[in-house]
Amino acid sequence: MDWTDFQFLYWFFRKGEKVLYLGTPEILRFTTLNSKKVYYISPEKVEFKSPRLKKFVENPQEFDLSLLPKKLDRIINFLPFNLVASFKIMGKYLNLLEPDKKVLIKIQVPKKQAQYTEVMVHDLLPQFKISKLSYLDIEGYRYIVGKKL
Repeated sequence: MDWTDFQFLYWFFRKGEKVLYLGTPEILRFTTLNSKKVYYISPEKVEFKSPRLKKFVENPQEFDLSLLPKKLDRIINFLPFNLVASFKIMGKYLNLLEPDKKVLIKIQVPKKQAQYTEVMVHDLLPQFKISKLSYLDIEGYRYIVGKKL
């Protein structure tokens, strides 16, 4: 991650009070340091502890939404599934995200399929009422930063 990407991630988290983090814990520490409260939902256990972190060791598809706050500022989607499944699971939580608040989505596709994936993303984002703000490329992975309409 270069300085520009780091700075962009910092601005993504700025003013993020209640953050929902779904999936693999790659940037969980960074998220916790830069957010007031992080709700982490994943079947993957993490040993990381913080007073800002609320962990739910559950499958995000079957999670009870009543355990979360009624409004969120950010959603981080690091679900290790194909793009369509990842969006479908994240869609369950999008009603908790207020308009003009942001999402960060990790895209896990082989480089050969990157162009096809961008077409899919272009079609999927409007269906979930998300507008693309930017792409980030960090350590060989592509990320989408968007905001809820």
